[in-house]
Amino acid sequence: MTEVYDQLRAAPAFAGVSDETLTRLAGVATEAEFPAGQVLIEYDTPASGLYLILEGRVAVHAPGAQLERGPGEVVGERALAIGGTRGGRVSAITSVRCLSIAREHVDEDLAARLLEQYPEA
Repeated sequence: MTEVYDQLRAAPAFAGVSDETLTRLAGVATEAEFPAGQVLIEYDTPASGLYLILEGRVAVHAPGAQLERGPGEVVGERALAIGGTRGGRVSAITSVRCLSIAREHVDEDLAARLLEQYPEA
């Protein structure tokens, strides 16, 4: 769990998040890997959680936004913050290693903080 905590603490997306919250998230986060070309998040599906990218790059395709995210950045936060279904598609450009955090472990404050950091997607 210490390695996961350190990965969360080092990520700019989680800057300013309390040690208590990071410890809780480290206990529930799971590592996931995706090969290049695989879809991580599909448009119009229920928001099940978010991903913190550890290695690799992903493409985010949402109405009005085409962008890339990489190590230390988060995808999937928007649907958690505003509720409902996914508003875009995220696919791996390269092989991707990430931490997955399920929706039930992301409180409203954390989701809102992440949305503030990534308002463009």
